[in-house]
Amino acid sequence: MRPIPKSLLIHTVTLHKKINKDKWGKGELDQGMELTYVRMEPSGKIVRDKNNAEIQLAATLFYDCKNSDPRGVKFETDDLIEFNGVIHRVEVVEPLYDNKRLHHYELGLVKGG
Repeated sequence: MRPIPKSLLIHTVTLHKKINKDKWGKGELDQGMELTYVRMEPSGKIVRDKNNAEIQLAATLFYDCKNSDPRGVKFETDDLIEFNGVIHRVEVVEPLYDNKRLHHYELGLVKGG
């Protein structure tokens, strides 16, 4: 399967991870890492969280494993994505594979941090 073309990966976002988390999951944000050649798409998809509650996603972030920079980023739920001054929280991390290798990630995002 071919990589997602750079002509479709038109957005730049900042990925923030929580550091110094306490037992309730609260912590400080790191300085952030800029991700280039990604795509943000609005979404209305409904998913279920860990507590089986329904959540409506606000956006989906597409990160291509070949064309997005930097390469090799590890995504986790509760990471924060900043796009156009709006903070989104990663609710769903979906790695998608071609025949043998990881092809791209689709991250389900909700507004707010």
